[in-house]
Amino acid sequence: MCGICGIFTTDRAAGQPEFSQSVQRMTDLMTRRGPDAEGYWADPEGHIQLGFRRLAILDLTAAGNQPMISSDGRSVLVFNGEIYNFWEIRHELETKGIKFRSRSDSEVLLEALNYWGVDVIRRLNGMFAFAWYDREEERLVLARDHAGIKPLYYFLHPFSKGLAFASQFNCLLHTPWGEPGQLRLDVLRLFLRLHHIPPPYGLLENTYQLEPGHYLIAHADGSVKKYAWWRLPRDPEPDLFGARALDELQGALENAVHRQRIADVPLGVFLSGGIDSPLVTAVAREQTGPDLKAFTIGNPGWWQDESDAASRYGEHLDVDHRLHPVIGDEALDALQGVMAAQHEPFADFSILPTMLVSQFARGEVTVALSGDGGDEILFGYERPRSLLRNGPDFRWPWLVRMGLYAAGKYGLASRRSDVIVSRTPGDYYFEVNSRLKDGDLALIAPELPSLPGDFSLYIFEGGYRDDRQLANYSRYVEFYGQLQRGLKKVDMASMYHSLEVRVPLLDREVIETSLRIDPFESLKNGSRKLVLRNLLGRYVPLEIIPQPKRGFAVPLGEWLRGSLRPLVEEILFSERLHFESVFDRSGLRRYWEEHLSEQKDNKWGLWTLLALEWWGVENLKK
Repeated sequence: MCGICGIFTTDRAAGQPEFSQSVQRMTDLMTRRGPDAEGYWADPEGHIQLGFRRLAILDLTAAGNQPMISSDGRSVLVFNGEIYNFWEIRHELETKGIKFRSRSDSEVLLEALNYWGVDVIRRLNGMFAFAWYDREEERLVLARDHAGIKPLYYFLHPFSKGLAFASQFNCLLHTPWGEPGQLRLDVLRLFLRLHHIPPPYGLLENTYQLEPGHYLIAHADGSVKKYAWWRLPRDPEPDLFGARALDELQGALENAVHRQRIADVPLGVFLSGGIDSPLVTAVAREQTGPDLKAFTIGNPGWWQDESDAASRYGEHLDVDHRLHPVIGDEALDALQGVMAAQHEPFADFSILPTMLVSQFARGEVTVALSGDGGDEILFGYERPRSLLRNGPDFRWPWLVRMGLYAAGKYGLASRRSDVIVSRTPGDYYFEVNSRLKDGDLALIAPELPSLPGDFSLYIFEGGYRDDRQLANYSRYVEFYGQLQRGLKKVDMASMYHSLEVRVPLLDREVIETSLRIDPFESLKNGSRKLVLRNLLGRYVPLEIIPQPKRGFAVPLGEWLRGSLRPLVEEILFSERLHFESVFDRSGLRRYWEEHLSEQKDNKWGLWTLLALEWWGVENLKK
């Protein structure tokens, strides 16, 4: 896992010294992503400069360094991530006469692209973001994995002079073309609502994120076109039920863990007290042995502490379990690192425990397997269950549903979930994922425009058909919504500590198997992710699986009123705000005082504002 960047120009200006200096600066910003080596390549024709930081995982020799040039000299690659099926592709290329100089998956990817072109992307099973430059065609290809596990940001020059790309958003602020553009107020509203910026948007004009399962081709003539190579189906047809569903999923997960254990450096696992990471740990333990290191952080004294549950898992699975209790001010002291890790505005506070466990694990391993993705692909959240609780009511017009809800509330009819007061399932999903509501924004940022006109993730197309339609819709928006925020969090936190985190539950084989499983195998009898729970029950006694999962929590609301209060006052009130023109000072003060007086719990909104302002001060020019 590494950091990649580059600048591609249409006017052959990339050979000028200022472009080399910019790529050097961009590369330096990603040192934590790749502390083991750095590399650069400049196109003799002047179209492109590439930069690279390496975290060595496979083939630790210099033969695995990048930028990497193909054996025939035709093309060049910078690549972040892992290709898990690279041995199969390598063997096929060897039958065609291609000889390899290293044991790295990077070289296999490069030679595969060089031989087959972009069509080979559809064959890849991995987590990746890469830039491949075809010198003969003078074209640059940017590509991102199917699930969006690895990030890729880019800046399109407004006058078609080229583009810049990088693994971190802040790198795009350091090209010879200057800052990309003005603040996009519609994207800012999206950030304030969702506390992260979903693909394909960037906070500044002319900046973007490449979407999961997409690739982009830029030509020297200035043309740029984007293509989708993989999408999560909206309405898959299930054909797996009962024990067969468990058998197929178990086989797929075993294959995924086997593929993802390949490394030339120490590998361990994250172990929580829930379901997903214990399941990954169980499968990995069967394939390795009792020396498998498993890492847990705990927060003693809090009702959400998972230390005991994780320890029971560790003992039963017979792994080398390492538990680090976070005590005293350790979590509070880590906040400076949390902010430093956020190369774009990001306000999901759960990055804190992810940072802590990444730092803990990095002391002994360079690669960790995690359980991320299980909640999104196999219905682990309360949201799908809430949506389905009175799903058939969505066949009625909104006013009728309001009447049904009111009648149930006053005992005049069967009680309905408050979900049905939303105009559509999409409105419900957007609101439940929002930390700053429209009413909050009317108070603190009354002049902000509407959301981007093309933001369509939560649109619910057509009327209600049946509950399976709602379940499939829920999985789709969780995958392209919640999951993207979670993966960005893990990438920021782990890369800050130079740790590679792999996610077997998002392996293509596992995802494609999960799509064949009837959603109601997971949601049966009001349960959540029952399939994963039952599969874990094949490795541990069901009675030791806690329900519900608690997770790592800190008293953020109390911190903001107490030890963090001076920080809030300093950042939001003592000086001129970086985003002064956006916010209403009196409204912001009222919002803060509501929290101080405990009239309202505004902790998540306040943290979102702090993250935004802190990022602006650190990264943008006044």
